[in-house]
Amino acid sequence: MTNEQKYNQVIKTIFDVCKIKGWAAHLISDDKNYQFATINISKSFDYESVEGVLDLILSKNVKYSIQKTSFYDYGLKTLLDAISLKLGELSWLVSKDDKEKKDEQPRPSQILIKILKNFDKSARQIKKRHNNRSSMEMNDEYDAQDLLHSVLRAFFDDVRPEEYTPSYAGSNSRVDFLLKKEKIVVEVKFASQKLKEKEIGNQLIIDIKKYQTHPDCEQLYCLIYDPNGEINNPMGLENDLSGRHNKIEVKVLVVPH
Repeated sequence: MTNEQKYNQVIKTIFDVCKIKGWAAHLISDDKNYQFATINISKSFDYESVEGVLDLILSKNVKYSIQKTSFYDYGLKTLLDAISLKLGELSWLVSKDDKEKKDEQPRPSQILIKILKNFDKSARQIKKRHNNRSSMEMNDEYDAQDLLHSVLRAFFDDVRPEEYTPSYAGSNSRVDFLLKKEKIVVEVKFASQKLKEKEIGNQLIIDIKKYQTHPDCEQLYCLIYDPNGEINNPMGLENDLSGRHNKIEVKVLVVPH
């Protein structure tokens, strides 16, 4: 539907409501771009006349208000409520309730953070199989990647494992996961006696520089899985590396802690 069609439909709806409610309506100014309109409204109550001006703005949604221009304002609020009701029936118009519901939808980053923060719960849960069936053990980084991959697939449509970055310092390197649509890269580290916070920190510093060359990386989330408590200062590691690094936003999470 074109802007002109939407505009005409809104104006017609307002005029129809005014007629039904016994108000006279006159269009006193409009816009050739079909964005603005001003409508005079009036109605006689016994010996008093109530008049007002309805200002209309049409963009992605419809905004409108009524201001009284007479001493009395009898019926103006009721008229405005009736107009709101009928405009809300237009199929293309997003109602306030629908907009609030849309705004309530979690952002991809919020979903991802919840997945990463609860990763240890997922890892412990898959060890508890029905009738003592074989379970998946978290012994190294590859085990952690496999579990995270399966969880990411449940929430994101396009998850690309082992995506390669453009050449950096003469060589290519792969990222663990790329959420293509969201432009998010997810990196997994598995803390161990051989790979503690200093080594992990050094690796991530290099990784962060590499990922800045990836055209689809706007955010980098680094999950450091530490099931055995090898990281002495998880909060310090998170704070040191999280933040803005040139063109990408970095979030480091040590789990659990």
